[in-house]
Amino acid sequence: MLTTTEAARMAAVAPSTIKHWADQVPLPSFRTAGGHRGFERLAIERLLHEQPTSVSSADPRPPAWVSCLVAGRRPDIDGRLLEARDRLGSWWRVADELGAALTDMGKQWECGHLTVAEEHVASDALARALARVGDALPIRLDGPRCLLACAGEDEHTLGLSLAELCLRELGWTPTWLGRRTPVAEMVRLVRGGQVAMVALSASALLAEGQSLRSIADEVGMACKERGVELLLGGAGAWPEQPPFGVRVTSFTSFRDYLTGDGAQR
Repeated sequence: MLTTTEAARMAAVAPSTIKHWADQVPLPSFRTAGGHRGFERLAIERLLHEQPTSVSSADPRPPAWVSCLVAGRRPDIDGRLLEARDRLGSWWRVADELGAALTDMGKQWECGHLTVAEEHVASDALARALARVGDALPIRLDGPRCLLACAGEDEHTLGLSLAELCLRELGWTPTWLGRRTPVAEMVRLVRGGQVAMVALSASALLAEGQSLRSIADEVGMACKERGVELLLGGAGAWPEQPPFGVRVTSFTSFRDYLTGDGAQR
């Protein structure tokens, strides 16, 4: 009998992939007294033998990304980023692929497969690589300006870095505010009249909905007064239907909104 983590290690995939197989593929599982999934070793072996194509293509890229990031080698990470851009054709698609990889990395840390140091090395290596790639992209000085900021006390800026690549590619001019920017300062910049959009990011660590609702309400009110777009992104507990602005849950929906293909506020 194997746990989800042990089954994932045996199949050389992420734990999330094993759970997906249990839901979507004929992979028998059982529940322990504590409510956790369990798997028979023979069932995993049978699946790998009978459905090699499905198994090999189910989720190949996130584990490869995680291995590359944890190693922290600049040429490898830069090369993989550029390869992904060439393969997928746009930075917003790369951003969604990286988002899946970061989710997988977080789960591996929770399961004890990554140490705190390894997770920090991987996150820092990716942040530096995204900054290098972003600096190489042209910026339209006359493009519409978007403020990029973390919400509240959130320290996680990788989502903003990915959003910056998407904005630059689509002709926007990003203004990086990053972490710990007071709401009052965001409101001041919006009311200054030189901003077309505000994009706020909140990671899953910000699970306190009332705090994020207050931020969304205060910034949203200023945006509404000035006719400025407001996008609320990340896995934090944003209100699903804010009084003003739009909740986006992927870089695909972010891109759709920027290009006018998504639902407007």
